[in-house]
Amino acid sequence: MTHCPICMSHSEKKEILWETNHWILRKAPSTKELEGYSYLESKRHVESWTQLSEEECSDYGRILHKALSLSLQLSPSPEKIYFAAIAEQVPHLHMHLVPRYSGQEKGIKHLEVALGPGFSKPL
Repeated sequence: MTHCPICMSHSEKKEILWETNHWILRKAPSTKELEGYSYLESKRHVESWTQLSEEECSDYGRILHKALSLSLQLSPSPEKIYFAAIAEQVPHLHMHLVPRYSGQEKGIKHLEVALGPGFSKPL
């Protein structure tokens, strides 16, 4: 899909930290101002987990392991890594990986820093 911002970012090869046959681990833009914040994105334009093949699901485990390994190498190492998969605003299956460090807000408040204040409001 040429109008999908995630598909367009894949063609531009911007901020890619790691990739597998089916997934891309991409660094979040610096405007997010959260060290280590990244996205796991399906290479193929799908909008739902149910559209993934068995091979894509298996490959997801491999890139998730790599993403967690890279996050734990950050200095300082995060206390937690939050995951969020919403895909409402950008309908392309992707996960937000949001590290939380000592002294930062916990839970939903921390995710709001990454995803925006409207994230936790009911649709």
